[in-house]
Amino acid sequence: MAKTLWPYEEAGRVLRSCGEAGRIVLETGYGPSGAPHIGTFAEVARTSWVGSALEEIGGKPWTLIAFSDDMDGLRKVPLNMPREALEPHLGKPLSSVPDPFGCHASYAAHNNARLREMLDRFGFLYTFKSSTEQYAGGHFDEGLARIMRRYEEVREIILPTIREEKRAAWSPFFPVCERCGRINGTRVTGRDPERLTVSYVCEGDQGGAVGDEPAGDEEAAPGRSGCGHRAETSILGGRAKVGWKVDWALRWFSLGVHYEMYGKDLIESAALSTRICRLIAGKDGPRGPVQSFYEMFLDEEGRKISKSVGRGLTVDSWLASAPKESLLLFIFKDPRKAKKLSWDVVVRSTDEYLQLLQRGAGAAGDGTGRTELDFIQPDRGRRPRYDYAVSYSMLIGLITAIGVPSPQVVKDYVHQDRGALPESDAALEALAAYAAAYVREQVLPRRVERSLTAAEAALARELAAFLDRDREPEEIQTRAFDLARRAGVDPKEFFRMLYNVLTGQDSGPRLGSFVKLMGQGKVAERLRAAAA
Repeated sequence: MAKTLWPYEEAGRVLRSCGEAGRIVLETGYGPSGAPHIGTFAEVARTSWVGSALEEIGGKPWTLIAFSDDMDGLRKVPLNMPREALEPHLGKPLSSVPDPFGCHASYAAHNNARLREMLDRFGFLYTFKSSTEQYAGGHFDEGLARIMRRYEEVREIILPTIREEKRAAWSPFFPVCERCGRINGTRVTGRDPERLTVSYVCEGDQGGAVGDEPAGDEEAAPGRSGCGHRAETSILGGRAKVGWKVDWALRWFSLGVHYEMYGKDLIESAALSTRICRLIAGKDGPRGPVQSFYEMFLDEEGRKISKSVGRGLTVDSWLASAPKESLLLFIFKDPRKAKKLSWDVVVRSTDEYLQLLQRGAGAAGDGTGRTELDFIQPDRGRRPRYDYAVSYSMLIGLITAIGVPSPQVVKDYVHQDRGALPESDAALEALAAYAAAYVREQVLPRRVERSLTAAEAALARELAAFLDRDREPEEIQTRAFDLARRAGVDPKEFFRMLYNVLTGQDSGPRLGSFVKLMGQGKVAERLRAAAA
C-alpha cells in the first residue's frame, strides 16, 4: 500500500489529541527583524496543508494564525538592511523602530507587510496577529498574571538552560524602558505580584535576546550601554513582555493553539515552552499544541539560511524564473529532510511539477487518488494542461543555445518535432518566458566557452556525422554513450563536454530529446564549429 501523504499523518495526530475542539487553531511564528525568507514561507505553507487535511478527513474548521514577534528587541542590523538608519535603534522593540524605507509605521510593520504580501500572493488563508497589538490590547493579560503568580516555578524551568552567571538576575519579564524605549537590557530588580508590577533598571544589552539566549537564526549583537533609568511599571498593556521561550508558552495558552510546526533547532525550546504552558494553564487547562519539527533550509554552501545575513535563494527570485507551483512542490516534499537551495533545485522542481501535470491526478501517493498536486494546486479545474514532452530544463538548454528569443521562436522550435501546436498555448508560452528569465539571470552571466582537446574534437565530429541522417532520440542517446566508451572516455565527461558546447553549461536535459528539439542539423553544425 502506498504511503500516506504527510499532511494526513499530521492531521491524524491533531484529531487524536484535539478532536473534541470545535475549531482547530494552527499557528506559525515570524520574527520581523529581517525580510521574510523561504523558511518563513514554507512554515505557513506546510501548516496550511495540515489544515486542509484536517478539514478533509476530520470535517474540522480551522484557523491559521500567522504570528509576528514584532515586540522583540532589534538585536542586530541584518546585512541587507540600511545600517545607518537602524543601528541607533538597537534594543528597541521592532514595532518602535522607524521604517528606514519610509513607507510603513515601523520597521516591523514594513517586514510584516512583506510577509503578508508573500502569503497573499499564494492565496493562503490566515489570520495575522502582531505581538505588539496582542500585548497592548490586553489579550495576554490573563497569561501574564498567571506567569507572575508562578514566577519562581517558571524560573526553575528556565534557569538550568542559561549560563550560570545570568541565573541570579534572570526574570521572565522584560519591561520597556520608559525613558529610552529599549527592551533589550532592562533588568528586573523587584516585583509586586498583587499589583502586577515590576521594578527595573535599564543597564544595557549584553548581546542576548529578550529572554535567555538569541532566538531563531539571529546571532547576538554587541553589547551597548543602557540609559540607567530606574522605575516601576505594570507587566500588562504592552509595558513589558516575557522572554521568548516563555512568550511561546504564553501565546499557546492565550490563543488556544492546537498545532505548531517549527525548525529542528527549536526542539529543546519547544519542550521548555510546553512545560511552561502546562504550568500556567493548570490542571484542567490546555496542555499545549501538537507539535512537529522540520529540517532546515540551507544555502549553496550548506549553511542555514538567515534573516540577519540575508543568505539564500529568495521566494521572489524563484518566482521570477519558475511557476509558483514548482516552489510549493519543493516545499511539500520531505519536510523532515534538510533542503539545499540552489538554482539547480529550481530546474528540477519545475520539471517534477510538469511531470505531475502530465500524469494527471490519478497517480496518488496515498492510495486514495490524492497526489502532491492536490495540495499545491487544489483546484483541478484551473490546472493548466501541459501535453508536451518538452521539459523546463530542455527549454533552458534551447534558449541558451539559440540566444534569448521571442516566445514564438521557442514555439517554432517545439513545433518542428512535436507535432501541431495550437495558435496560442498559455502553459507553454508561460514556461518559455520563465525559462528565458532563468537564462538571462542565471546562465548567460556565468557562461564559459569550452575549448576542446584533439580527442574531444574527434568525438564531436564523429557524433556530428551520425546526426547527418535522421535519428530517433534513443539512437542519439545510445550513440553518444557508445562513442565515449569506445574511446575510453568517461561518458559523464563526454556528456559534460557536449552540454557545454551546446548550451554553455555542464549538464542539461536528456541529450537525445534535446538534440531533436534543437534540430539535428543545428547541433551537428555547432559540434563541427567547436571541433574546428
